[in-house]
Amino acid sequence: MHSGDVTAAADLSPRARTALAAICDTFAPGGAGLPSATDLGVPEALLELVARNPRAVERRRVGQLLGLWDSRLLCAVAGGGLRHFSTLSQGVREKVLLSWADSRAAQRRAAFQALRKGALLAYYGIDTGNGNPVLEAMGYPGPIGPPADPPPPGIEPLRVDGDTEIDCDVVIVGSGAGGGTAAAVLAQAGLDVVVIEAGGYYTEKDFDGAELSGFSRLYLNGGGMASADGSIGLLAGSCLGGGTVVNYTFSFRTPDHVRGEWARMGLPAVAGRDFDESLDAVFERISVNEEHSVPSRRDDVIRAGLDKLGWDSQVMKRNVRGCRAEVCRLCHYGCQLGAKQSTMKTWLQDAHDAGTRILVRTRADRVIIQGGAARGVEASTAEGHRVTVRSRAVVSAAGALHTPALLARSGLRSKALGKHLRLHPVMVVWGQMDEEVRPWEGMLSATFSDEHADLHDGYGVKYEHVAIPPSILLSFSPWRGGRAHQELMQALPYTAGIGILLRDHGVGEVRTGRDGEPVVHYRLTSEDVDHLRTGIAGGAELVEAMGARRIYSSHAKWVAYDPGRRGDRDSFMHDADACGWGPGQAQPVSFHLMGGARMGGSETDSVFDPSGQAWAARELFVCDGSAFPTATGVNPMVTIEALAHMNARGIAEKLG
Repeated sequence: MHSGDVTAAADLSPRARTALAAICDTFAPGGAGLPSATDLGVPEALLELVARNPRAVERRRVGQLLGLWDSRLLCAVAGGGLRHFSTLSQGVREKVLLSWADSRAAQRRAAFQALRKGALLAYYGIDTGNGNPVLEAMGYPGPIGPPADPPPPGIEPLRVDGDTEIDCDVVIVGSGAGGGTAAAVLAQAGLDVVVIEAGGYYTEKDFDGAELSGFSRLYLNGGGMASADGSIGLLAGSCLGGGTVVNYTFSFRTPDHVRGEWARMGLPAVAGRDFDESLDAVFERISVNEEHSVPSRRDDVIRAGLDKLGWDSQVMKRNVRGCRAEVCRLCHYGCQLGAKQSTMKTWLQDAHDAGTRILVRTRADRVIIQGGAARGVEASTAEGHRVTVRSRAVVSAAGALHTPALLARSGLRSKALGKHLRLHPVMVVWGQMDEEVRPWEGMLSATFSDEHADLHDGYGVKYEHVAIPPSILLSFSPWRGGRAHQELMQALPYTAGIGILLRDHGVGEVRTGRDGEPVVHYRLTSEDVDHLRTGIAGGAELVEAMGARRIYSSHAKWVAYDPGRRGDRDSFMHDADACGWGPGQAQPVSFHLMGGARMGGSETDSVFDPSGQAWAARELFVCDGSAFPTATGVNPMVTIEALAHMNARGIAEKLG
């Protein structure tokens, strides 16, 4: 936990502890043979998740909110009367929580969503040492456990036992899709490369599929990050290999219309042969194929619905080798087979074999800029050691949130820094079926649809789906009371869904707080909302064609209908609009963070030039998704790797 963390269990006041326990038990009261949240130790687990937040100001706010929560005044304002929240009945406590969920104040809605997600993730994700009785009652098999015979680690990170100085040709900040790829290209060109990664190094032996510890170890801020107003959840990898270790392996070439759009924005190379060659190199190195996309029962149901409607239906390409269905369902907590061809298994291994030195659990504090040129990086390890890397060039590959923050901390001046953030907001339409689907079984995904991918000028939605463990269902479903939520979760074996991924114009920005950490501000444009509405309506039509007897959305309120019995798609969309599409109402999540330090043809509206070099500092380059001028509309991993591959080839040529 963070030093001085007021939300650590030992630091909470008795009133705050009482409030937290009551809140958690309201979200998950148990009963009918099931344990309550406090029975499972959820309050303590939730505090550990909060402690993963590096922003002290946000941790303090949690402590302050909990300290006030059980006061009579706050309870009265929320409709609970002049009583303490902890003394209320379950029904009245639910009304108080729902008053926050449905509040006119976005901040209250955001607080509700943060508490909801944290408490329920802990409730379903806790392992008591003897499994989790809640999962057993759902018929869900739980974590897969550690592998019996994991392969030995392929990378040996550099050990840092004290303050350290390192000299090299190029230092790369970040090891995900961009940083890992750039490291291989530069190292294989004969350059001396150092990679700095803020997260830890985890391999097959660590990938046991446990959801709570998986989020804590492998995701940025323990998976609990969101925009400042809570309008969208933000998920990003934070470990050696970054997002490529925890993503879903969906592999798309950059669409031609996106390449044309970027070329018109000042990046002609992305529409030419150099980018083609980089795309081909990426597809080859990470083993993109269709052979492992064996349809699951979930795919069969979705494909039947697509066929019934006559909609576009395509086979998903994935970057895997030797993938097996029995472990695929928990791919987003790392692949214990080593089948997922992440940068850790490919590009980083190539770089390591070529002599690259790799530091983990080391945070880049700032880029050293001297005489208008990048000349290294100052960093600090998790143990508190100072690391100074002096280099001929610096590559920022820290991602769409941390590349802008790193550059801001380094004093880089650019009007475009932090601007033009794109997030591919995702919502889900769920269907409860008459027969078991067991949506966690089978390969991760074998099917997608581009039926509404081009609603206007290349913008629209993509229909995708993944294997569904409890964390995904609870993240993308409403909470309207303890019993109603329990019924939704108990129906997991009968639940199928379709995700709606929006190619957004969104007004997004990464600002850097006084503590140097990124703070995200984001809102959908009116055209984005129109496209998202089309996707939600289309998702309902598809789920209905799949044979669902009950259909509901991932809105905060109960937006649902029972085909042929209660309501229809028109009433469904009316209820969706009545709930709203704003913060804490639509409940989208982003898995694809893009922009914030984009490349372009003009210094006035981009941070980096067409070669990937900063306008404001020589020898400072970008090789990650922050460089995207706009959203891709497809899962961005391949595009990030191809852009990094092309940029790194240029850097290698420049440095000789």
